[in-house]
Amino acid sequence: MASLLEEHQEKLRRSVDEWRSKTHLLLANLHSDHPYLSPSPSPSPSPPPLRLHIEPIDQSPLPSLVRSDNAAVSKLLTVLSYSSVHISRLRKSSAKNLHSQLLVFAHRSTTQEVLLEGEPQEAFAESLPLFLELYETVGRMRELVGNLLGQLGALYSSSRRSDGSGASRPFGSFRNVKLATAFASVGEGLAVLLVLDEILKENRNVRGYLSLFARMLNNVKLEADSFGVSVGDIDFLNQVVSHLEKLLDDGLFQGGSSWHNILQQVRSNRKMVEACTSCICDGLSEILPRLDTWKEYPSDRRKILDYVALFLFSAHVSVEAPEKKTGNLIVELLQLVPVFYVEGGKRIFLLDLLKSQGSQSLSSWPPMRITSKDSDIMKRNYLMRLSELHLRDWQAIKDLLSCWVGSFQSSIHPSSETMSEACLRLHLKQIMQGIFLANRVRVLVLSMLDLHAFLEVPIKREKLKSLSHMVASLKVFGTTCQIKGMEIIRSLPHVLNVIQADIEQLILPLKAKLHAEVIKESQLSRFVILSSLKRGGRDKDTRLSDSLTLVLISLQLLQGGGSSMRQFIVSITLDVLQSIGHIDFNFPRIRKHMLKLAVVADFQTIVDEVTNCSFLYWRKEMIESWLSMVFMDVTRLSLLQPLLDAFSDGLWLLKTGHAGKRTIQSYEKEVESTLKKEIIDPLCRDIETDIRLHVHSTQLRGSVYVNPTQTGVRNLSWYLQMRPLRLPCKFVDVRSLVESYLNSAVYNHTAMSSSDWKIYSAMQQLAQLKYGVALDDIHLSEYSINQDFDINKVVQDLHTFSEKYTYSMVNQIFIEKVPNRQGRKNMRLIDVEHVASSMGIHGLKTIQTASTSIFDYISQMLTTLAETLKDKYVRSHLKQEPGCSKSDKGKISIQSLVQHGDLNNIIRKIPLEENYLEQLQYVVTKIGNALGLMRILIAGASRHSCNISRFISRPSCNMSYVEGCVRLGSPSKNVGSEQVMDIAVKNKYTFDDKTNSFPFMINCLSKEHMNDKCDHLVDFFLIVPQLILRIVESKVHYNDAPLRREYNSGNMVSAYDGFAMGVAYVLKVTGQDKSFDELDWFASAKRNLEEAVCSLEETIKGPEQRIGSSLAGLKLWNQAPPTSSEAQKGIDKHKRWQKEIELIECCFNVARTILAWN
Repeated sequence: MASLLEEHQEKLRRSVDEWRSKTHLLLANLHSDHPYLSPSPSPSPSPPPLRLHIEPIDQSPLPSLVRSDNAAVSKLLTVLSYSSVHISRLRKSSAKNLHSQLLVFAHRSTTQEVLLEGEPQEAFAESLPLFLELYETVGRMRELVGNLLGQLGALYSSSRRSDGSGASRPFGSFRNVKLATAFASVGEGLAVLLVLDEILKENRNVRGYLSLFARMLNNVKLEADSFGVSVGDIDFLNQVVSHLEKLLDDGLFQGGSSWHNILQQVRSNRKMVEACTSCICDGLSEILPRLDTWKEYPSDRRKILDYVALFLFSAHVSVEAPEKKTGNLIVELLQLVPVFYVEGGKRIFLLDLLKSQGSQSLSSWPPMRITSKDSDIMKRNYLMRLSELHLRDWQAIKDLLSCWVGSFQSSIHPSSETMSEACLRLHLKQIMQGIFLANRVRVLVLSMLDLHAFLEVPIKREKLKSLSHMVASLKVFGTTCQIKGMEIIRSLPHVLNVIQADIEQLILPLKAKLHAEVIKESQLSRFVILSSLKRGGRDKDTRLSDSLTLVLISLQLLQGGGSSMRQFIVSITLDVLQSIGHIDFNFPRIRKHMLKLAVVADFQTIVDEVTNCSFLYWRKEMIESWLSMVFMDVTRLSLLQPLLDAFSDGLWLLKTGHAGKRTIQSYEKEVESTLKKEIIDPLCRDIETDIRLHVHSTQLRGSVYVNPTQTGVRNLSWYLQMRPLRLPCKFVDVRSLVESYLNSAVYNHTAMSSSDWKIYSAMQQLAQLKYGVALDDIHLSEYSINQDFDINKVVQDLHTFSEKYTYSMVNQIFIEKVPNRQGRKNMRLIDVEHVASSMGIHGLKTIQTASTSIFDYISQMLTTLAETLKDKYVRSHLKQEPGCSKSDKGKISIQSLVQHGDLNNIIRKIPLEENYLEQLQYVVTKIGNALGLMRILIAGASRHSCNISRFISRPSCNMSYVEGCVRLGSPSKNVGSEQVMDIAVKNKYTFDDKTNSFPFMINCLSKEHMNDKCDHLVDFFLIVPQLILRIVESKVHYNDAPLRREYNSGNMVSAYDGFAMGVAYVLKVTGQDKSFDELDWFASAKRNLEEAVCSLEETIKGPEQRIGSSLAGLKLWNQAPPTSSEAQKGIDKHKRWQKEIELIECCFNVARTILAWN
């Protein structure tokens, strides 16, 4: 039999192991049938959510937008706009696709990481499309910049036409050529090459990996057949690699065959050089006053870099030192903003850039040499100035950002249905204000963090707190814009129309004025066909017609959606109009509106740029300090999720740059481990310490002192009320982690020290009440076994259990009787929880066995009680006691209650080993204790069923192990093991409906009584009063003599519940309930005792009333003998009898109610 059982167990173990190994696949197959089962999780992180990006675009080609009867003007605008628009598009593509990838190419999480052999070549081969795109971008950008410079050179050329006619310029109407937008586009293109050059110099892995890849190609070419690669493919790769090597060797900014040709062409055009210098001065003079102020645009620093690139180009063109005005602006720029940052947080020091990319004349420029000497001082001064700005403006920035977020979230964004000019202008103001604030915060945070790390200047704690708040504010700003994204998208076209309408209002007067001039000129020259004006007339007429054409084209362009192409054409059109100089207009004001139009049209891209905190990847050390500050100050709890989002942007940088999997996984683990280290672990420890100290200070008084003003004053429950924290690859539920920690702590400590189960149960309850955590019940049986309670042991020896324990009906507990001689200080208690815990070990099937044993035990006790009452002599004297016969109903004397010595003398003469009444009381009490045990077992079984009900699946998903095995396709050889498992579960967790309960026991025993098996119990109700009197006398006797030698404190814990339950049960079984009620014994006893107390009180008050209250009475009172102490003792004794009889009556009524209800 044992071998068969072991064989089944081994089959079951193998089946479970096989089942567990196929869990994910099986659950996936059953997913359609079971809606509560989820498929196996994917090991790869979930892709980012899809976002809707809105940006105004034009489907019409560029020539159609500038089409006009004036072909010369249209051609000029088309040529200049084409190059400018494509340079801008190429810059955006480069910033999006190249900067981040080149910055993190071959980046490793630690410098100690050792590369495997061939890993660099593999990394470069995988990134070969990136370098091909780099090569194409550089080539295309050089071509566009060269083309635009050629067009500008033609415009500024001083040579006359080849036929000798016409003006000295291609357009004789130009009075002073000022094409600031075209020169800005040249600077923009040169800045792209400049930034790419600096990134490649920063990341030395590019050149190293390229060299290793080229060497590998040479080796592969020698053994092409072995690798299965054709020689033609290898030659093509060699050609690509050689182009890349040449590109890196020559440099992106100054390299290329066309670089020197362009320099020679521009150097010979003096007017173009002067115009370029003038454009640099005008652009820097416009932007520098706005830097580090509330009016700084997000594109200002990028434009400064464009003008710096243009300045470097002009320095290479000119062999002389820079002009004084330009030089002063550059020196001012170096002092005001010595450092710039590009996508991904790449740092570019302006002075180093000028020294590395500048010409020899620029290097020998005296201001440059002086500035180079004070480079470190200049950087520290800039950091000090940023700190002052931060100290001065931070509170204002915080208040403004808070107000902006509140107003922006509560505002109703206008749409086509609710469109009004006031609402649109308010919305425009909110958009501009929010972008300016976010850009200001980002510049401060990025510059201060980077410079503090670069210059190795420590950051004070208060400044670190404010910087963390600024970073969180950036993410809150971005989240607010995402929440309102759809409303912004719906209202954005209307806001663009408002800005374009403002620009139109500034241009329309020009149209009216030009029309008036045309009419005036037509009257003077008698020309009537205005639409066919041709070049070749007077210069005034040419300037007039060109100006009118430019104004009409501008108004036509402002009727569109405000795309970037239209913005460039409008800007170039206004530049040409200003160059003609025929009519004066407020160009700076129009330019200001054009800046607003560019910001609103590119709103989403700008928001993504200013809220992108990927630069924090290079400052990873900040996360520990910032999360620690959040945990120590609960008022900063709202910053936790925004800070995690900010550091998660570093993962976006790595993924965008196609960093290695190990680097990405390392950063994910670093963020998660820091969160666990700085937030989760301290929170778990503090909550456990808090509840432990409070419980120990109550349970172990004197051993632990808790100061209520210092301990537990932090409200840690705020951390448990947070939503699950969002990380790059998962969600972290703080409440679940704390609950898991507390469950584990309580379970482990209870398992290791089973004697402390009560303390840990109290800790569990306090955690649920104070912090609202849902902890699991302690499913350990140690605390029950420690109390010497086991269902099987109790059932096997019911006689000992009913003798050693006293039952309490109301509290549903058993109290151990501890004799005074044992010297024990503690008593054992057994309650419903102990029974439920024991049920967890033995199962619900034990209840049926226990009920059967209890039924047999009660039957045995009833037989013993009947045999005890066989003696007719004793029964006759017991029934002859006053108040006990049927004829003496309602009559009972005080002497029979207090002194019934005759009965005691009669019982003492009976040759029994112990007192007869005590023996009767002993048997009845054991019957009551057995019934109480049955009651507490049923309650414990219900409690255990309730506890395990949470783990039981729904009926629709509930099936046996055999059914599950068949549905999951398990081999048929395992079916026997599943059958064994089903039988075991059924035996343990099935509650038998035939379990013996109170009605069952009463009915069966009543039938036995009717069969005359227990005929000696017929007059049991007449003996009950004597048993009650005996119990009361014993209780009063021990209360009156606590100092006697035979006094036993263990008897004081004895309650009446077991006796009352036994008496009520015997009367119920024998059908003597009504007979005992007819005696009305309790009412008669209480009435007679009350009369006796009143009689004794009157006896004492009689002499006192005769004395009186006068002075003579006082003398008589002094002379009178003292009041008899015996009378007072009699009063006290009668009152104690009253209380005890009332208590027994109450217990008896409760027992009868329980039996009647069951």
